[in-house]
Amino acid sequence: MRAVYHIDIMTLFPDTVGDVLSESILGRAQERDYIRILTHQIRDYTQNKQKQVDDYPYGGGQGAVMQADPLYQCWKHICGQHQSKPHTIYLSPCGKTFTQEDARRLAREYDHLILVCGHYEGIDQRFIDGYVDEEISLGDFVLTGGEIAAMAVADAVCRLIPGVLSHDACFEDESHWNGLLEYPQYSRPAQWHGMEVPQVLTCGDHKKVERWRRKQSLIRTRDRRPDLYAKLDLSSKEDQKLLAEIRAEELQKPLTLPVSCTPATCEDWENISWSYASPMPSHGYLIWHGDQPAACISLSPLNAEEALGIQDGKWSAQEPSLWLQFHGQDPALVHTNLMEHVLSCARDLAREAGIGWIRTAADKRKKAQLEHLKAAGFQYRGNLSRGQTREVAYELRLK
Repeated sequence: MRAVYHIDIMTLFPDTVGDVLSESILGRAQERDYIRILTHQIRDYTQNKQKQVDDYPYGGGQGAVMQADPLYQCWKHICGQHQSKPHTIYLSPCGKTFTQEDARRLAREYDHLILVCGHYEGIDQRFIDGYVDEEISLGDFVLTGGEIAAMAVADAVCRLIPGVLSHDACFEDESHWNGLLEYPQYSRPAQWHGMEVPQVLTCGDHKKVERWRRKQSLIRTRDRRPDLYAKLDLSSKEDQKLLAEIRAEELQKPLTLPVSCTPATCEDWENISWSYASPMPSHGYLIWHGDQPAACISLSPLNAEEALGIQDGKWSAQEPSLWLQFHGQDPALVHTNLMEHVLSCARDLAREAGIGWIRTAADKRKKAQLEHLKAAGFQYRGNLSRGQTREVAYELRLK
């Protein structure tokens, strides 16, 4: 016989919590006995006529602290209704940040949870030390109580219980299940307010649709959650093909405003709103996208005899050149052809100065920058030993 997944919520606002969790998908799942969510009024377990559940904290301070005994009596009553000890969670801003993996763990490893909703000033530490198995937080912020957090945790866990959703794909295709954010979703009509559904979604080819969705998930995760993207295993041939396509497409993504280049001034350099190298280098220039700075570079004279530590190669000719360095760019323009404009400006400046070579170094890990250099005609000349960064040398001969 299939076991019912139990969640008991200890709270000062049982009606509010219970009503929310009795609606929609979770409500139907409770009607079908896949899950059972019960709320318990902590005030019902006090030992005084006033139903008081909190008191002043020892040591002084603002506010009040929920007392240990009402919490314990409520917890003890819930435990007495079950043969095995439930897993008890206190919703607290001091807890570990709750993730999708935590939801999967709780759904997989336990069949009964007690969620304790505390006062915004906190609860007596002795109850936590004696009867709480783990503390969970929704993030780096504080709520006036644990009810919202408890509802979020209950919802995230219950939807993973078999039978609650119609099919496993309902949650396996969603954000955070496999480390990726979910791809964009569209519905009818195909045209709305001048915007159209991507054509691939209406072609009827399921393999093309799945490939497009994977590609969009990769782009979204990279742009919105680089911390998640850095943990992905993208070594498969299919993912490598998708990444190559993404890079090629983004090399051609045009900027929307005119691009110009001016010698940098201290005032302009200091007023850049995004992260950049400071202080302003000599021979500095700003690349503008409309009236906003888009990138900052420097083009410094490089003597013919300066080798700059190339380990396994050399420059093509011992002739004067300009040393191009990138000092920052607007992150909102990373996935555009901004670099194409930057390199074009560098070429124009070198020609104006009568210099026949541009030389530069690039971090091996910055694949997009390397692709831009290659597309602009720069040639690889070897590895550079400069500080802790693994860099490679590139040069461009101006014709």
